[in-house]
Amino acid sequence: MNHQFRRGLSALLAVASLSAAGQAYADVIVTGDVSPEDPSDPWDLGSNTLLVGGASAVWEPTFDDGEVIVTSGGKLFSATALVGNSASGTVQVIGYGSMWTNSGSIQICASGYCDGSLIVRNGAEVSTDELVVGNRNSMSLGRVLVEGYDATLTSRTNTYIGLRARGRAELRQGASFFSNNVYIGGALGCSVCNGSVTVAGSATRWVSTGEFIVGVYSQGTLDIYRAEVSTVNARIGVSSTISSSKASVSGWGGTWTNQGLLRVGTDLGYGELTLGAYGTLVTEDTEIHSELGGGFIKVNDVYASWLNSGDVTVFAIGNQSPSILVDNGAFVSIGGLLRTAQPASIPYVYPYLGPSVRLADGDLVAGAMEVAEGEFDFAGGRLEIGSFAGDLANLQAGELSVGAVHPSTDIAGSYSQGPGAALSIAVAGSSALPLLQVDGDLDLDGALEIRPADGAVSFQAGDTVVLLGWLGDLTGTFTAVNIALPLAPGLAWDTSALYTTGEITVVTAS
Repeated sequence: MNHQFRRGLSALLAVASLSAAGQAYADVIVTGDVSPEDPSDPWDLGSNTLLVGGASAVWEPTFDDGEVIVTSGGKLFSATALVGNSASGTVQVIGYGSMWTNSGSIQICASGYCDGSLIVRNGAEVSTDELVVGNRNSMSLGRVLVEGYDATLTSRTNTYIGLRARGRAELRQGASFFSNNVYIGGALGCSVCNGSVTVAGSATRWVSTGEFIVGVYSQGTLDIYRAEVSTVNARIGVSSTISSSKASVSGWGGTWTNQGLLRVGTDLGYGELTLGAYGTLVTEDTEIHSELGGGFIKVNDVYASWLNSGDVTVFAIGNQSPSILVDNGAFVSIGGLLRTAQPASIPYVYPYLGPSVRLADGDLVAGAMEVAEGEFDFAGGRLEIGSFAGDLANLQAGELSVGAVHPSTDIAGSYSQGPGAALSIAVAGSSALPLLQVDGDLDLDGALEIRPADGAVSFQAGDTVVLLGWLGDLTGTFTAVNIALPLAPGLAWDTSALYTTGEITVVTAS
């Protein structure tokens, strides 16, 4: 009886025994071309390499497929593993208590034209020092699936997805992945290699504590849907390749939290991050590198939100599309400074082709903005800022909001407002200093909306609110002034000084 038939027969007998006994017990099943042979419980390979598929030798593999299944609380211990070695190889670890502990490297699709898979399901646990998914040939495919509540994969040092082949990883339905350094996308010299990761489903999570790169030397993609991903100093796009690496976050509860600096795009490459419906991005500091117009963060769907506690810097030249887009009712909050800057790494000048930041529909709240002339397109939506360095043009359908988040707004330049735009000022009480201070010219049109701020006090006769202050010339007037501040019966607002001193006063109604 040959050894391959013997292993297959043993597997059938083990399955039959399990069914007949009607109870769970530790089990490791080997079928096809696997080395070493004859698993036990636990199956401890010591220093031997686990070869699954093409297993006759590491460097002279056969082309026969192989599979290892660890189930019903079975235990597998190994020092290193090659799954798919010039053949098809699969390792499945299934069920609570089932475990594969590897002390070295697990390579999925390890050599030649291979197809390798690692499947972790329903409470099972797999841990390794290093994980390589797709390692040898650009036409080959390595895959990892972690699926089901409490299914856990841990990679303690480096994780490569699509290193020298195509690599795919999926985390679904409550699974967990704990990693250190992560590299999604091909290695140097393999421009057609690529890596992709999908993280999906309620309670699904990925926690990465080391370097995290989507798109190393070829395309990398990361899709987060209704799941949680936590990273440190993440980057989307690294090399100068024109391949665009992309990440997306969407779905109720879909959240990507990055500590430190998030960098999107490269000096000569491309990188894109899209926040779809209900998706949330939480960051500390962010840089968008769009030196050839290929770096973007798009927050452009309903209930999409980006919460950045620190600064955001956009390095953009030659861009045909905005590097930051806020649209379709999305929400962006930047606690620090939002600014655009000339890239120091590109000494020559590309023609200016479009704005770097565009607010079309939704909310953009920032502590401060320093955006060069022409690089901010205030097309619509609501803008609230503590300060703005430069001339602010609100000429389309936007709303400049003052007093809701920041006590006041200072514009170190001119402010102009078109007929379809609005200025909305939230008032908490009497003020001696302007709520909107413009250091340059003030050109008015459109609507002025004055409303009570949270915790607003009641106004009495003689109370004055200084709404506007300007150092240059004032031209134009508002086409509509709506004051929604509550007053006691017999009182009214006097707006006669609005265009001379910028103030309104409570008077006795005539």
